[in-house]
Amino acid sequence: MEVELLKFYRVSEEARNYARKVLRCHNYEAKQIKSIEESLRHPYRETDENIGGSHVSSNIAPQEAEAERVWTNEEFLSTVRHVEIVKNLIEDLSDDAVELLQARYLSDDGSKCRRPKDLPNWVKVSNQIHLSEDACRKKDTAVVTMLARRLKLK
Repeated sequence: MEVELLKFYRVSEEARNYARKVLRCHNYEAKQIKSIEESLRHPYRETDENIGGSHVSSNIAPQEAEAERVWTNEEFLSTVRHVEIVKNLIEDLSDDAVELLQARYLSDDGSKCRRPKDLPNWVKVSNQIHLSEDACRKKDTAVVTMLARRLKLK
């Protein structure tokens, strides 16, 4: 019943823009989550703090308070939720919609959270996936609306 209701409620432009932000930052957030999980799994790492000189190594451990803060931090937990929802959305989409997401939002290496002006323009995306710009924009609106609903935004 809940799934049926989600299909029909209207999504605001603000909710769609938030969903676009989630997509723009997906690779960055996934990379950050992986990095944090690795640091918690392997707390002691050998580091080289002497750049350009002789090799000096030390073993460091993350502060326990920092590890506790990461797992209880509401922002981190919502980021994990966003990454999971996007992954599930990608599994449920048609191939051409996934291709659009890959070309527009998920084509970066995740080194930073991208701003809207950092995204490939619609001309480049439409040429890459062989659809018209208008078709790409319409498909984008449908996909981000679906994501906004899954994020329970209105």
